[in-house]
Amino acid sequence: MWVSLPPNSMQIMPNKRAILACLVVLSSASLLHGDQSSIDRMKKDLYFLASEECEGRGLKTEGIQKAAAYIAAEFKAAGLKPAMKDGSYFQPFGVKESYLENGPNKLLMTGPDGKQIEPAFLKAFTVSGLSGRGGIGGGVVFAGYGITSAKYDDYKDLNVKNQVVIVFRQFPRGKAKKDGLFTEEESRKHSPLIEKINLAAKNGAAAVVFVNDKEMAGKDDPLMGFSYASEDGKIGSIPVVHVKRAVIDQILAANGQSVEKLEAAIDGDLKPRSTVLAGWSANVQTAVGIREIITKNVVGVLEGTGLLGEETVVIGAHYDHLGRGERGTRELGSTAIHYGADDNGSGTTALLELARRYGARKDRTGRRIVFVAFSGEEKGLLGSLHYCDKPPFAMKDTVAMLNMDMLGRLRPDGKTKKDRITIGGIGSAKNFEKLLDDANAKPDFHIDKVKSGTGPSDHTSFYLAKVPVYFFYTGDHPEYHTPKDKPETINFDGILKVANIVDDLTTTISVAKDRPEYVAGVGGSMSGGPTGPKLGLMPRYDDAETKGMEVSGVVPGGAAEAAGIKKGDRIMAIAGKPVKNVQDYMKAMSGLKRGEEVELTIERDDKTLKVKATPK
Repeated sequence: MWVSLPPNSMQIMPNKRAILACLVVLSSASLLHGDQSSIDRMKKDLYFLASEECEGRGLKTEGIQKAAAYIAAEFKAAGLKPAMKDGSYFQPFGVKESYLENGPNKLLMTGPDGKQIEPAFLKAFTVSGLSGRGGIGGGVVFAGYGITSAKYDDYKDLNVKNQVVIVFRQFPRGKAKKDGLFTEEESRKHSPLIEKINLAAKNGAAAVVFVNDKEMAGKDDPLMGFSYASEDGKIGSIPVVHVKRAVIDQILAANGQSVEKLEAAIDGDLKPRSTVLAGWSANVQTAVGIREIITKNVVGVLEGTGLLGEETVVIGAHYDHLGRGERGTRELGSTAIHYGADDNGSGTTALLELARRYGARKDRTGRRIVFVAFSGEEKGLLGSLHYCDKPPFAMKDTVAMLNMDMLGRLRPDGKTKKDRITIGGIGSAKNFEKLLDDANAKPDFHIDKVKSGTGPSDHTSFYLAKVPVYFFYTGDHPEYHTPKDKPETINFDGILKVANIVDDLTTTISVAKDRPEYVAGVGGSMSGGPTGPKLGLMPRYDDAETKGMEVSGVVPGGAAEAAGIKKGDRIMAIAGKPVKNVQDYMKAMSGLKRGEEVELTIERDDKTLKVKATPK
């Protein structure tokens, strides 16, 4: 899959015919750059992709199928040929997901006087996407925030074996600025739902009942949707539900307590208030299953010509989003359509516009250009990983990938007043920064340059396959991953301006005599999240196995590659701690330090190996 690239600088093909063709292309691009018809077409595209009909383009919706059909039809109208061997524009692949079955999903709490509380499913309680399957019963224990640390321990001297444990979300004094309990790093370690569930299970708990802390409860005390924290293709170890605060208040009332009082007491002096709720019992039933969803990338191609015709430049953007509040939403419990106008209707719209431009250039010369609308990006870059695993055109002949994700919020920089954009991957090829500077001479963006070839979008998959990449992004905003990310919030002139520079870079790369020279070792964070010790690898997030964590990619020049870890390996243990899945891996990594060697147990071809790596 990987190829060694020659260390040559980019030049235009040194013959009159090629130079003339290039000038025609650039002239054509220049004429189109300011074309109002481009804006009109992009509005038509985006208003459809981010419409009620497309339902937020979630993998479980019919709307994403309509979006895929629309993109394929526009590729065809633009003159792109189907890229797949079967004559189709569609590259299907399966995504495993856990899902909530019809039932039974029940919660019944019985008090010492025989009083029963049975909250209504989906109204007063929900089943968490991290839940195990089955029915369980036991006594009831209040375990505060469900945390054990050197500073604070809800489980100290508390026996929860075979008990149903009630815990708050977040951590004590979560919003305190001066007198908080945890550092930012400590809070990342102790507050995740999966950490609380694993700790409860380790202490022998039969089930976990989550309750919103005051901050997350707000006015309406929203419940988490099943997909809010689900693990694709996995079922948890114990039943887990989320209950309204008012339900728990009914249990605590007999002791003159309430959720609010206990939370305030803990936050007041930072002392646990864990207690057995004497006489109370709970029965929990959860029906969780695993199924496979078939989704698809949409792939169109304009064939190349001449000596460079068998090499490929990929332009890509993901078209999937969060449907009706799938995992990743910022609005807890929302089932409203998450329209995804910016994320990533904007990038998909730019992709379609570029397809039309290039399809109209009948005398175009140079490398093949492949246009890909990826699915499954929101689930862990699944579509781009699948493309790189099973490419319709050989990866060894793919010279560059340009990825567009969230282009709809181009805004002026506060100091320079120039339109500000983040462009990643400039360190992934030796001449990419210079190419970018040359292309920026006319649009004159204020560019936040990022060297890394990895990040929280589909270019990562290509960089891991040793393809130089560019990544175009106009920035975060309050509407990101909420139902408010609608077409009326989009700067269409901004999308066009970004599409123009992508056009110019693609044109230059597609006709240059020498292919870009790939640079290894410029992979940064692939999650976009907090920094920490990293091995430089990418987990396979949709793996349904619970025996180890499969490696779906290795960052060239990173610690994992140096240790000899390969794509397809399964990490079984880190520093002697068993690793069953991605969550175990993340937990084990959080306990490591940069620069300190650690032993990893891996499984490869049914053989167990031990390797040593030094996280960076």
